[in-house]
Amino acid sequence: MRITQAQTDHLLRHGYAIVPNFLTPDELSAARQNMLQYFPTAEELEATPQRYGAIYEDPEHLQVEFPFAGEALNDIATHPELIAFVEKLLGTREVLLSQSAVWAKYAGAGGDYEQGLHLDYQGNTLVAPRDDGAYRQVNMILYYSDVTAALGPTYVVSQEKTRDLPLWPTHRTRKKSPQLYEHEKPVLAAAGDLLVFSMRTWHRASDITADSGARFSHHFIWRAAAHAFQGFHQWSSMGEKPEMQAFVERAAPRQREVLGFPPAGDAYWTKETLAAVALRYPQIDLAPYRS
Repeated sequence: MRITQAQTDHLLRHGYAIVPNFLTPDELSAARQNMLQYFPTAEELEATPQRYGAIYEDPEHLQVEFPFAGEALNDIATHPELIAFVEKLLGTREVLLSQSAVWAKYAGAGGDYEQGLHLDYQGNTLVAPRDDGAYRQVNMILYYSDVTAALGPTYVVSQEKTRDLPLWPTHRTRKKSPQLYEHEKPVLAAAGDLLVFSMRTWHRASDITADSGARFSHHFIWRAAAHAFQGFHQWSSMGEKPEMQAFVERAAPRQREVLGFPPAGDAYWTKETLAAVALRYPQIDLAPYRS
């Protein structure tokens, strides 16, 4: 596996782990090309700002959700190495991808990216997060560009410093919790690196202080299928998008499963449903579901 046991142990101890070079050079190159279908390079934005007025109008919300127009981004969102890691960490094969979004941030675009330390669970569960077994939710940030100290790194606080800190409220200001900020560390990453962290890990985005440059990243959340009180997305809400149609038709069965597609052997599959799904997805190979 690309995520080692030592990195997993660091995640369990500190609440976060950095995986250098998670992507191969070819995967990284393809993902960056897909990103450029949605966002300009920093050089393009600087050279022709008039073409990208929307970026300057709302520079803090440049996000695009799965499914994507490019196959590379969709395949990375359902990467077999990510699935295998989450399966092992949660102790179950029944895992789901509940969020996948790419995000662009630009130096000099007028955005204020500075955040206070916080936890992410409010939008991902109706209760409070557990950090054991199949109750875990797993956060990930995959970097498609280098993140230096001046390009808005994510800051994290080791859980060794926060185990006794209540999970509520989920946001802590520097003024009211200065001791928490004393323990934060920036995640300085190279393109292709992966950050994995817990729903109970205090973290924050930081401002971009560079004069030029762009920060491209891909954000994921994973969970166990068994717990319906968790999760950010139900992917059927994207079922009418042509990008989802194209992805379902070309994806491997396991990639479909982590979106909530019934697996082969499930009682859902009958002659009637096989015929109906074949009509909806004319290019899909349903052979695995017929056996």
